[in-house]
Amino acid sequence: MAQAAPVTRSFAFFAMVVATTPFATIAAAQPNLPPPPPPPLTAEPPPLPPPQPSPAPPPQAPPPARPAPAPPSPPPRSYYEQPPPPPPYRVHRRREVVYVVEEYEPPRPVAITFSPVPLIWGRVSGTFEVQIAPHHSLLASPNALVFDVDRGGRYNLISEGLGFASQHSSSLGLELGYHYWWRWSRSLSGPFLGPSLLLGSTTNAYAGNTADAQGYWGVALDAGGQHVFPGGFTLGGGIGVAYSHMADAGALYPRVLLQMGWSF
Repeated sequence: MAQAAPVTRSFAFFAMVVATTPFATIAAAQPNLPPPPPPPLTAEPPPLPPPQPSPAPPPQAPPPARPAPAPPSPPPRSYYEQPPPPPPYRVHRRREVVYVVEEYEPPRPVAITFSPVPLIWGRVSGTFEVQIAPHHSLLASPNALVFDVDRGGRYNLISEGLGFASQHSSSLGLELGYHYWWRWSRSLSGPFLGPSLLLGSTTNAYAGNTADAQGYWGVALDAGGQHVFPGGFTLGGGIGVAYSHMADAGALYPRVLLQMGWSF
């Protein structure tokens, strides 16, 4: 018992020291307690500002286009392969306008001509021809035997062509004809073709009664050409064939035409 008293006094002293020290409060608090709740709010809190919209993201650039793939290279040609043909040639038509200026030529529808060839056999003849329409004309050609010339014998072509005339014959005749002109012109110019009617009377003829004048008739077909020069001078010629009949005689003979004169 004497030993227990000192121990009790020592424990009591230790307990008093601990209680007086700051650590006593810490030792006395309960460990891991939550904090006290906040005091109650009597007023409503101010409203929060509206949320700001987030900025739109910047537009993105389109991705770069990919280059087109290169065409495949043609396969190598073999040594014997022919090259491709060239492209066809196209003709480009060009329109051209041509202006033709024709010089004015005054109309000359009337021609008076003289035949020099029959003068060799003593015959004088002339022709009066008039254009009645384009391509068409009528003619009249009087003739006469005016002097004696040897015209051959009974069956001579020259004698028969002059109305069966002899060396001492005289005659009067008329030729009426028509000409078709191949080229249209206001003058009697160009190639022509046409028939004629032959009429006449001859004295001292080789056919029929030689003491009196004998009449004859015939037909002819001629072809030729004529040109009218500037100023009116006219020159023409041609060939033909004719048939004449007098009394009981008939003859077929060629004709040679040559005329010169003037057109009006």
